Amino acid sequence: MKSLFQVLCVFAAIGVLFSTCAAGQVGSAAGNWKTVATPFRPVNVTALRGTIWVCGADEMIMSSGNGGATWETKHQNPDGEVLLNISFVDEKVGQAAGTGGLLLSTVDGGQTWKSHHAPDSIRSFSFADAANGIAIVSDSSQLPKADLPPGTVSVAGTVKITRDGGDHWEDVVALSSNELRPYTLTLSVAALDESHYLILRRQPDVEDGFVVTTDGGKSWKLVHMQNDVSNRVLARSVFTHQGEYWGFGMELVHREKGGGYGVPLTIHSKDGETWIHGVRGPHEFEGCNSQGCYLWDGVLEMLYGERERFWVVPQDGSLSNRWAVAGNTACTVDTALKCSATTLTENPQPYPGQTTTHAIVLGGNYFADGCLVCRVEPITPDSPGKPSMSRVQAMIKVHRDGSVADVSVKYPNKRISDIIANQLSKWLFEPAHNSGATVEVSKDVSILLMCAGFPGRPETDSCTLHSSNEFSRRSQ
Repeated sequence: MKSLFQVLCVFAAIGVLFSTCAAGQVGSAAGNWKTVATPFRPVNVTALRGTIWVCGADEMIMSSGNGGATWETKHQNPDGEVLLNISFVDEKVGQAAGTGGLLLSTVDGGQTWKSHHAPDSIRSFSFADAANGIAIVSDSSQLPKADLPPGTVSVAGTVKITRDGGDHWEDVVALSSNELRPYTLTLSVAALDESHYLILRRQPDVEDGFVVTTDGGKSWKLVHMQNDVSNRVLARSVFTHQGEYWGFGMELVHREKGGGYGVPLTIHSKDGETWIHGVRGPHEFEGCNSQGCYLWDGVLEMLYGERERFWVVPQDGSLSNRWAVAGNTACTVDTALKCSATTLTENPQPYPGQTTTHAIVLGGNYFADGCLVCRVEPITPDSPGKPSMSRVQAMIKVHRDGSVADVSVKYPNKRISDIIANQLSKWLFEPAHNSGATVEVSKDVSILLMCAGFPGRPETDSCTLHSSNEFSRRSQ
């Protein structure tokens, strides 16, 4: 068991912040970012051609075709499910999905949406067309608390395919074979066409691998990523772009020289079996989507193609790793939906030196059972230079739409107690159900408040909330 001080210093060095969603405030702005007032909790954003799409709580979908100047509600269901992701195959066909197994589909460019249902919540999905798609499907009890890269959506278990737009789903039974059974975590899925699907799976502490089919799921093949004495390939997410699979992540190179070092990874493939390295980029990235990756605050990187290009936006901490670009407008979702003018350039803005790390837990019970998207931020301690760890008890009342109605925190220090209550009030949960209808619930949450800093440097002292499970893993 590590000493308390060692564990606290590890947490102080890591400084991981967890993002949540909150409704925008009318008239507020951060620098040149404009906060968009939304009647629901925004969770994710995408763009196609000149239109930006946002989804979130109350099964709401909004769009803007004029750079975020005005927005139109395309779908809503008060006190309904939470839409975690939205994407479009083309200008007519699109899907949005989330809790309760809800999948919404459109074939008329988002003017109307049809409801379908999977057996459990849809954490991530990819469709090749209006009919053929693949999804990561699980309930909260299947979600692991393992350490994963920022922005990773990972579940233990269920991957399903639909051939009729989401009305019926079938399991990928090959994942239970002797060869694939050790690969217990699903990191990403992609549907290239009705015959080609790919599943990015992880064998914990060993390696990642691509599980691919070229015959619509009748047979599957495990494709090992490079993992030898010289290099190790670690893809974190896979997307489809112009008839190819594209994978993004990190590559450990020159391991034969005594450990090696990590470099950004971009790879692409026409069939999921033979992969070609793409542009490497200047810095490790996260928050990748079908348009590119979050590089650092103020910079989004376009990696599809033979050379990288960059979108630059105001560099004030507003940009999160949930983002989309339409024309000259970039929008991002963190504690609210914000939009800004952007410019596509050949060179990125300078690295700011200190940025917020966004680690999204979409469909994760990291802090509390059913927690969808949670965020904790550093707290200034009352007693600098004194490492400490204490338990915080909180009672959280959750609205039917998953947003937090009220928070009661038990902690002896009122200032810190109020700060914690404010942070927890912005969390978002999976809506609870009773007889098929969403209901309000109360949750008892136990969290660790850990304070530490570097010896002799009081300016580094900080307190951060952590889950009891996280502490148990790291202290072993």
